[in-house]
Amino acid sequence: MAKELIKIIKMTVLLYLLCSIAYTFLIWGVGKIFFPFQAGGSIAYKNSKPIGSMLIGEKFTSPYIFNGRPSYAGNGYNGTESSGSNYAPTNGKYIAIEKKFIDNFLKENPTVKKGDVPVDIVTGSGSGLGPYISIAAALDQVPRISKLTGIKEETLRKLVMEHISGRQFGIFGTPGLNTDKLNLMLAGILKVKNKKLFKKIFPVLAD
Repeated sequence: MAKELIKIIKMTVLLYLLCSIAYTFLIWGVGKIFFPFQAGGSIAYKNSKPIGSMLIGEKFTSPYIFNGRPSYAGNGYNGTESSGSNYAPTNGKYIAIEKKFIDNFLKENPTVKKGDVPVDIVTGSGSGLGPYISIAAALDQVPRISKLTGIKEETLRKLVMEHISGRQFGIFGTPGLNTDKLNLMLAGILKVKNKKLFKKIFPVLAD
């Protein structure tokens, strides 16, 4: 009986060491060696200071840049309060909120018809943190950004098409664009074209 108990204890300790410690360090090590940027949280830096993560969206509201999806995570994209709306599609309050989102998007992007508003740009994600928007949502914002920044629409459309992220492993999800990355690229163009406006829109990057 005692021998069997000792065997069980030894096996439990061994499995604990393998599954909880060895496996963890193995995955961590592989990530650090082969995917150092992703394993480190996909952090973007400016002058060696972290300014955000490419995995978490930002609460972009400026009409000069590409805006992301609505977020119900705290006051918007709060990593400590990740959440969806938790409203049913037929909930009256939710319908009123969505109507407001649609009206605001149409007001800011008058070239878009009401029936053509991309669903993702007026609805929140399940986590409230996702930085991705659809290709249509990005292209619909091009005329507005072009008018306000002076950057040609052709240049902005090319920027969008060059930064499309495909399906994961070629089969999961839908192609889209990371608004964090897209706006960093936009900042680069604006810095060359209009430095004064660049500093106004991207003060963090201008420091």
